Amino acid sequence: MTDQINKTRTIFAVFIMVLLMIATRGHSNWLSSIVHLPDFTIPALFIAGIYLRQFWVAFAIIISAIAIDNYAIVHEGVSAHCITPAYSVLPVTYYGIFWVGKYIGSLNIDTSIVKNALIVVAAASAQWLIATSSYYFFTATYAKTGWANFGAYAAQWSVVEIAPVLYWMIAVSIVFTLNHRYAFIPFFSAQKKS
Repeated sequence: MTDQINKTRTIFAVFIMVLLMIATRGHSNWLSSIVHLPDFTIPALFIAGIYLRQFWVAFAIIISAIAIDNYAIVHEGVSAHCITPAYSVLPVTYYGIFWVGKYIGSLNIDTSIVKNALIVVAAASAQWLIATSSYYFFTATYAKTGWANFGAYAAQWSVVEIAPVLYWMIAVSIVFTLNHRYAFIPFFSAQKKS
């Protein structure tokens, strides 16, 4: 009975995270035009790694991200300029965020909001750097100048692309650190099963 309750809670958690991804994935929809929330994909994978810890959860979130992008390109007319061979690296970096969350979840999570926030900031920044480097490799700029202009390119886009993800990540870190301390969401307790 307990396993069935945990499965149901996990499915519900994944459902909520996918809904947040649909609402925030950065494509034009009614909700993103009203509230302008940053993309929830990275935080969803991090949460899945720490608390849900099952491969199928990461797979469902990654496939949802790809499906949301595909829908936006095919049905909403969003530009497909970012769909290069580098797009195949994106799911790998997403899985990396899940793995980092899973690894961190296996450690003793303490109640230091600053320490936890720094860990998620480092993980999100590394994911961005890998995904952006692979995208840059397939741009016309790289074909002309190689890696010489990558620093300027990264500086230009890092603030625009990393900061919004970090807003979610810091908020998630604060909520889960406080939950570790006060257990207001018992399902996401500090006691985890491998």
